[in-house]
Amino acid sequence: MKNIFAYSILAAAAISLSNCTTTSDLKRDPHSITARSGEGELVYQNIHLNGDCKFVDYPQIDMVEQPKHGRIEILQQPVVFDSGGKKMKCDKVKANGVAIYYTSQRGYIGSDRFVFRTPVEYGRLEEKVANMKVTK
Repeated sequence: MKNIFAYSILAAAAISLSNCTTTSDLKRDPHSITARSGEGELVYQNIHLNGDCKFVDYPQIDMVEQPKHGRIEILQQPVVFDSGGKKMKCDKVKANGVAIYYTSQRGYIGSDRFVFRTPVEYGRLEEKVANMKVTK
């Protein structure tokens, strides 16, 4: 009975730790985006498809650093898979996904930034840095 209890605790610990990711495992990916002051700007989209290019679930977006001069909206909506020029089976498929929109404070002009984490292919996490240039 003691062995079963000990194995149960070890299994629970292994399962909970299997979801941990250290920051050294993350690839940091910076992007520069221009947005108009006070207007929503699409910054990022993510989609999770299976091998048949069908919707699996909505990818998780975790905010690491909020913008100082604006706000973020994360919406579940249809998005188009973009392989970035790679020849992939699901390229240009439209399905449910998540989109991140940035809106600066009305009248603000200048720089802003925010950081978020999201899963990418093969279950890896990527940390995205959005460097915003806010114009009139």
